[in-house]
Amino acid sequence: MAGSAGISGAVGGTRRTPKDTDGLRTLARATDLLRLLAEAPAQPQSLAAIVRRGNLHKATAHRLLVALAAEGLVTVTQDGYALGHQTWLLGQAAAVRFDLTDLAAPSLERIAAQTGDVALLSVPTGRHARCIARQEGGHPILPVTLKPGAVRPLGCGAHALALLAAMPDAQVEGVIAREEEREAYPRFTAAYLREKVAQTRSVGVAVSDQDIIRGMTALAVAVLDAWGNPVASLSCAAISEHLAQDRRPEVAALLRVEAAAMESRLRRDRDAA
Repeated sequence: MAGSAGISGAVGGTRRTPKDTDGLRTLARATDLLRLLAEAPAQPQSLAAIVRRGNLHKATAHRLLVALAAEGLVTVTQDGYALGHQTWLLGQAAAVRFDLTDLAAPSLERIAAQTGDVALLSVPTGRHARCIARQEGGHPILPVTLKPGAVRPLGCGAHALALLAAMPDAQVEGVIAREEEREAYPRFTAAYLREKVAQTRSVGVAVSDQDIIRGMTALAVAVLDAWGNPVASLSCAAISEHLAQDRRPEVAALLRVEAAAMESRLRRDRDAA
């Protein structure tokens, strides 16, 4: 394509040097490591696990982790590596502008009140989805498996599937290709995930019908920012008997209305900034 060389070789009219390119590659790898630690379970991760999941050479991973630790972005323990205190400070600072939990609270309350079930808010974190808020309805039997802080690979569960299906095709394929991320979810093969993404895009709602936990069903829709990127998903989870086929259109419509309300609030906040 005409002009493609200029795009890849320059930024703002200034041509990148090999040193610039190396610096950007190092920054990208360091950022990937931080995302990897954020997506991992709460316990520290061993160097071997980080190398395997990050697809990095051992020496490169160690060098980056040491550099990140020196800045307080990574903590080194006897059990491995974890996010450092500086990441918490950065997160607190960002939360002032990007507190989706507060933004979503009215929607979560309405979903839980109108369905009687559990309303969940989840956000994408790299190749995973993290639940960050939960609102319970008044039904006497409620699912308890997904709570704030829970992390699942993108595509695994309605909340994570809604996020994945809203991403560009190239990004979807990149997630699907990392089958090792879904070792704990053997049902979610590449072929199965492609089928689920296609279904979600076709009907406009992600459905997880006992895909993860027997007896539990969930519906979810993505919340998009002003540029069409998925920043969150809203979901309704219930015991399968309470979210049978005949009730799903009503719940899906409610989720779409609340996702649109969140998107409107996001645009309003952006315009006011």
